[in-house]
Amino acid sequence: MSDLIEPSPPTRRPNPLIWIGLIVVGLILYIFVASDRGKPVETVNKVSQIESSGEIERSLLIPPGMRAREYLAQIRAGEKPYPMSDIIEKAVVYQTEGSLADAHLLYFFSAREGYLPAMMKMAEMADPAFFRAEDSLLDQADAIQAYKWYQKAATMGHEPAVKRVKNLQQWADTESKTGNPDARQLMLNFK
Repeated sequence: MSDLIEPSPPTRRPNPLIWIGLIVVGLILYIFVASDRGKPVETVNKVSQIESSGEIERSLLIPPGMRAREYLAQIRAGEKPYPMSDIIEKAVVYQTEGSLADAHLLYFFSAREGYLPAMMKMAEMADPAFFRAEDSLLDQADAIQAYKWYQKAATMGHEPAVKRVKNLQQWADTESKTGNPDARQLMLNFK
């Protein structure tokens, strides 16, 4: 039985955590030493390339609604009655440009001042039957807001607003039966 093989001494294997740690340290050194950071000339060149490529320089943008606020400050500095048709024309321009906050502020100002076309526009922007997300600051239709503005216009004797209030009532009646909480809330105004 001399054929027995003696076991070889155990070989030592390196710990894999050491290798992983070395790789991580190497990556960190590469990021901070060998990358393009800290080269202001290249940064300035990249910014000028972006500007010439037609991309928007975000730091120069005017905050939403600021143009309308400035315009309304000028209007308020003048005498009453305010030029409501001019304000609405400006709102339409802003809306066409996609400046919904500016347009909304001008419509709201005019509607609050009792200008009938602005009341109807505010109502239509919230009305479930006319709602379009691309034309409104709202995420979804708001039947309560639509009712509020239509009702104000209806009390002024505006016949289309009276019809829209009736349409909203029909919508609320139908939708409340399906469990729509907004429709149920609106139905409280008709009881």
